[in-house]
Amino acid sequence: MDKYRKEHRDRLVALSFVSVLLILMYGPAAPWFVAADRFVYDVLAGTVRNSTLDDGVIVSVNPAKKSRGQILDELGKVTQVIKSHRPARIVMPSIPDIPPEVELPGWAAMLSSGPTVYVAHDHRFAGMAPKSGVFLLQPDSDDILRRAALWHLQGTDWVPSLPLAIAFDNPDVAADPRMASTDRTIYFSNYEAVERYPAEEVLSQGLANDTFAGKTVFVDADPNLAGAVATLPSGQFVTRSEITATLLSNIEQGESIISPSWVRSTEWLIPALLGIVAVLFLPDRSRKDILTIGAAAVVGLLLIELALLTIGRVRLDLGRPMFIFVGAALLIWWLGGEDKKAAKHAFKRGSDFLSAGRLEPAFAEFRRCQPSETLANVMYKLSLAFEEQAKPERAEAVLDWMKKTQGPQPTGQLMLGRKNGTPQRLGRYVIERKIGRGAMGAVYLARDPRINRPVALKVIPIEKEFEDEELEEARLRFFREAESAGRLTHPNIITVFDCGEDKHLAYIAMEYLSGVPLTTYTDPHKLLAPSKALELAARTAEALDYAHNQQVIHRDIKPANLLYSPREDVLKISDFGVARLTDNNRTKTGIVLGTPMYMSPEQLNAEKLTGLSDLFSLGVTLYELLTGEVPFKATNIAVLMSKITSEDPIPVSNRRSGIPPSLDTVLSKALAKRPEKRFSSGAEMAIALRNCAKYASA
Repeated sequence: MDKYRKEHRDRLVALSFVSVLLILMYGPAAPWFVAADRFVYDVLAGTVRNSTLDDGVIVSVNPAKKSRGQILDELGKVTQVIKSHRPARIVMPSIPDIPPEVELPGWAAMLSSGPTVYVAHDHRFAGMAPKSGVFLLQPDSDDILRRAALWHLQGTDWVPSLPLAIAFDNPDVAADPRMASTDRTIYFSNYEAVERYPAEEVLSQGLANDTFAGKTVFVDADPNLAGAVATLPSGQFVTRSEITATLLSNIEQGESIISPSWVRSTEWLIPALLGIVAVLFLPDRSRKDILTIGAAAVVGLLLIELALLTIGRVRLDLGRPMFIFVGAALLIWWLGGEDKKAAKHAFKRGSDFLSAGRLEPAFAEFRRCQPSETLANVMYKLSLAFEEQAKPERAEAVLDWMKKTQGPQPTGQLMLGRKNGTPQRLGRYVIERKIGRGAMGAVYLARDPRINRPVALKVIPIEKEFEDEELEEARLRFFREAESAGRLTHPNIITVFDCGEDKHLAYIAMEYLSGVPLTTYTDPHKLLAPSKALELAARTAEALDYAHNQQVIHRDIKPANLLYSPREDVLKISDFGVARLTDNNRTKTGIVLGTPMYMSPEQLNAEKLTGLSDLFSLGVTLYELLTGEVPFKATNIAVLMSKITSEDPIPVSNRRSGIPPSLDTVLSKALAKRPEKRFSSGAEMAIALRNCAKYASA
């Protein structure tokens, strides 16, 4: 499936998902999903700052072990003392019910004189007190008290709530047209505590005569916490007096949280808009971008809701819109994973076709993959294969596809002259600069002028390295091994594009990776974290497993041949097809090419090699990455060979902290002297390394 068809399909799937989710969330399944709105509101409401009722005081009678009559008598005595202090008003939101057949206490008569007394509308005291209002708790289905109506329909009349009835004595509140709206609902956030006095302290006559002067005094039989009747969004347990006090404070000080009429339409519009954004803009993004955008959207919506609550005192529920957007983002992210999985299979099939020389089906499979640098390298190799088969028009088709999907390659400053023996051109490749040197020759950054693509050009002075009688055999082996390496197509193996001979120099054109060899991290002062070193070794083991299944052995695994790009977190094995050229051969100077300290015992003994030799070398490499030293060291080759073939290294967990003891077992198996005692494959070794990485320090 090409990119455009994939995006079209993903958008259709996401649109269907969002549509169904919108219908469910705001339709028949709304009660299930409204919990998302409530959760977000509760989290944010607890951070909203409210002003306390400055002149508020609560006096509570302790009802423990007292009859209703005893409680009423004590409330009467407390009320009489408070009235003598000349308070601004007295509020009684919580008085024990008095059945119709029971006579009212004698002190009820004093409610109509002195400071104004406010009682609940449905209490028998409402006929004695000058003012009353409805006190009604309206908790949500999860028993959290989040809202309160300002007006209540009693029969055919609209009656104000108790806090509103109290606030109407304030001229500013009475003149506010919003308070006259019968559909007005205000929302709770948190409770700012007011001063409390126990009834015993009031009756003890130990208070000054003006303690309650000019204050709003709440008289109840609900002690703090023990008398709580509701839970606010902030998680606070509150009594009836505390509920009335916080609502009264909000109303009088203009801090009421409301939900205007425009909020309802906005709460429908926002999820629809977020759904459209998700459908239009997420399908063509990478999985990382989708997660980033999803997280940014959630944070943005949270900040919007918080700003409306704290600044505008407006409740706009955005929990469900967040749910819709995150749901759509996760769906598209998952679809991207499915596409990635399908692309991975297509890449493998294409690689197999390319290795078998079936170029057309390889081209078809590669076009199903997502554009990437690895894919570009393989397609470049495919174009060269078409040229070798004398199909220039198909090679051009591949290059055209690369230009459309990858874009133009960056242009470098070409070296026009020859400096320090550096050739200006080898074959079709224009050399820019030298980027490295190995035992066999130099590595140059070059460019294929046909499509302006950078390549790493490994140059070997083959005529200087081999005697005349060995030269022809070395030349044949060189091209044969380069061809074998060219069959390898794996994300963790440097791709070999081309090989040739020019100006008495053999060269291999390879993928250029802007990274550093892992020798950078063998310095004891620059060691990688153990978990990172194990992960890189596991990737190497997997790549070796792939190569071994293709009947290709590397023969020279060491940190210098493992290239790593920290910025992109990409590791690739280099120099496949080069080590075999030097195997069992000496240069004219008599130096054995290769690196003995990383060689397996069978390689040192010139025995027939299998892929298990590479796993031994990988074990040595990992040991060095973890400790900064190779496990086998000696002053001469004879002693080194003896140690490699007969001695066991010091357990790596004894040499560095943060390394699990289980890794000692893994390395002991990887460094076994006999191949049959090592891991059976690179895949098995990779699994063991990743299991150890779970317990290694990061």
